[in-house]
Amino acid sequence: MLSEETRAATGSDKLRGHEDAAHEKRNWVRLTYDCNNRCVFCLDSDTHDGEIRNREEIKEQILEGRRQGAERLILSGGEPTMHPDYVAFIKLGALAGYRKVQTVTNGRMFMYAPFLKKCLDAGLSEITFSLHGPNARIHDALVGVQGAFDEEMRGLDNVFADGRPIVNVDIVINRANVKHVPEMLRSFYEKGVREFDLLQVVPFGRAFTDGRDTLFYDLEAMQPYLVEALEFSRRPDVHLWMNRFPPKHLEGFEHLIQDPYKLTDEVRGRRQEFSALLNDGVALDCRDPARCKYCYLEQFCDTLDAVGETVATKRFEVMRVDTEYEAQQSPVFGGDPASARRADGRVGLPMAPGGAAARPPLLSPAQLAVAAGADTLRVAAPSLRQALAELPRFPGASALELELDDYAGLADALTTDGSLDGRRLARVLVRRPADAVAMLALHAEFEVQVALSKETAEWLLTLAPVPARLTLMQPTYERLTECREKDVELGSFFAAFTAAVPVEGVPACVTGRAPREEREVLDTAMMDAAGQLEIFRYTKRYILERYRTKSLRCKPCAHVDTCSGLHINYVRAHGYELMQPVPSSSAAR
Repeated sequence: MLSEETRAATGSDKLRGHEDAAHEKRNWVRLTYDCNNRCVFCLDSDTHDGEIRNREEIKEQILEGRRQGAERLILSGGEPTMHPDYVAFIKLGALAGYRKVQTVTNGRMFMYAPFLKKCLDAGLSEITFSLHGPNARIHDALVGVQGAFDEEMRGLDNVFADGRPIVNVDIVINRANVKHVPEMLRSFYEKGVREFDLLQVVPFGRAFTDGRDTLFYDLEAMQPYLVEALEFSRRPDVHLWMNRFPPKHLEGFEHLIQDPYKLTDEVRGRRQEFSALLNDGVALDCRDPARCKYCYLEQFCDTLDAVGETVATKRFEVMRVDTEYEAQQSPVFGGDPASARRADGRVGLPMAPGGAAARPPLLSPAQLAVAAGADTLRVAAPSLRQALAELPRFPGASALELELDDYAGLADALTTDGSLDGRRLARVLVRRPADAVAMLALHAEFEVQVALSKETAEWLLTLAPVPARLTLMQPTYERLTECREKDVELGSFFAAFTAAVPVEGVPACVTGRAPREEREVLDTAMMDAAGQLEIFRYTKRYILERYRTKSLRCKPCAHVDTCSGLHINYVRAHGYELMQPVPSSSAAR
């Protein structure tokens, strides 16, 4: 569990503020394919050809994002200040009604005070400076321009002298500067910076082509320096963000694990490439084990490959449909034009060996269910009436599972043989003790699966005897604050609840026994109406259900090859401490 010190440093107001900021709807707009630095770690260098993007295209992208509800406009590049209409774009964003107009920049142009004043007068309200060394020697070597550090520091001084914008600093952590990050934080803090983004170097662009042998480092070996830097997050006036940083290396600072929702920004930045993968079977050109091991998206892409193969080969046992899912979808907008360039350059390339399966035939969800022979349909719906309305669309499934908000009417709808609408009712998922009591009281054979929470845990501990039809599952949540509000402390609960009931979603090291093997589920919420995987739908379901993590300690565990760990938000809320390796001898018994 998280220490009291950590909880104090991440009080509810600070925690909620970070979460709200991560979930804010943003419009990232690239202004240029040019830069006056030549950073060795640049992840975009493969698209930098010196082009300044068309003014009208940028204008439309800014206005469209606002029409779609974006609240923050982020002007980026290349180097955005090189665009001749940079100030005009700031003014357009302010006039369009964005709550914040932010820029991500190397900051060198802001050494010119008149230029800075024009930007701030036009409505620039937040500036993210990219600073990568504590001094000119390290910074200039990393960005490839002599004198860049001194120019950027003059820009930073000018901004603080004006006093209007929010200021934060980006640091790309790599082998050359990792030992200096604590020093950098202290130095910039003394200048007045209170918000820092620490970005792990990732294997794209020049960072991999030129820097693979010099930039990437052993995170475990550098742990003392990283911990010293992370301690800065405990200061009440400091906001520290970890971007693209492997979660398992943040034990003790789990509150700093990047909000999984920000995966949506990563996907938006490579939208066209993911679309080419799913729609045309064009491989991501970065899918190489030598690169993937350094990439924050490795697990995301591995899971996408597996889901794609499941769809293509029709290897799933359960089809899940959510009647409310369409209403929950947010409009998808934006996308980095650099991604389109990369995708266009690879159209027609074959799928890389070991990559995701080629696009399956376009089938409706109902056709998929019949073709696959999935014998179980799982329906999530507010009521029984709405669930029953879905059943005619899926004639191939003989067994039924329900995830309802309200089970009113189910007792009367069941036939004497326990079927519903001519199908065998196999399971119901309940989230309230009253629903569990009502379902267990029915003379039927279906399983009653209880979602663990503070509310249901209290009721479960009163059961004597434990009903034979009872099973348990650990629910997952999109937000860390939901986890802290609803989650039971699993270690304490399973120390007290020792009944041998099947459990899903909780590791063996917590329950004292191997969890029940979960069946392969095809969730139609990941698919469009034609039965095709869609990248943003997949991302949302991945974040909610499939994004799990394990501790570094788990390596020698007897269950390491079969256990997926705990959901990322459970770990962010409660820590890695719960996970302890199970010795092989214990597993054998």
